[in-house]
Amino acid sequence: MRTNANRSEPMRSAAKQRELPFDAPLAVLLAVRSEADAVRKCLRIAQARYNRDQQSVALLCGWKSDSCLSEIASETNKRTMPATRLHRFALATGCNLLAQYRDRMEAEAAFKGAFVHRLEANRAALACMEAWGLVA
Repeated sequence: MRTNANRSEPMRSAAKQRELPFDAPLAVLLAVRSEADAVRKCLRIAQARYNRDQQSVALLCGWKSDSCLSEIASETNKRTMPATRLHRFALATGCNLLAQYRDRMEAEAAFKGAFVHRLEANRAALACMEAWGLVA
């Protein structure tokens, strides 16, 4: 009898385990006041964990300079992290705190019955796709 799995081999994944971003503890997540606060905390973690400054994190996220990241980390600016850069930011900083914060805000809004524009746009797009027969 032959098996494909060798129990003595380590689990394989697309990314190395030490390179995957960590989830923040619940106490840290609950202490985050805004998206900008989460970004600043993630940048501190990147500095401590990988010795990466804001410029290098911005480059790893795909920006040419750190000005966009500075605006996102500023409380006075209303700019937010684009969803397309969220995963790269988590990998660059080593922390999922920003994604966790967004999930928490969406869950709180859903619990309160508040309107989340992105979720409503997703529902509308899915309804159109179903009506056009593009989704099974």
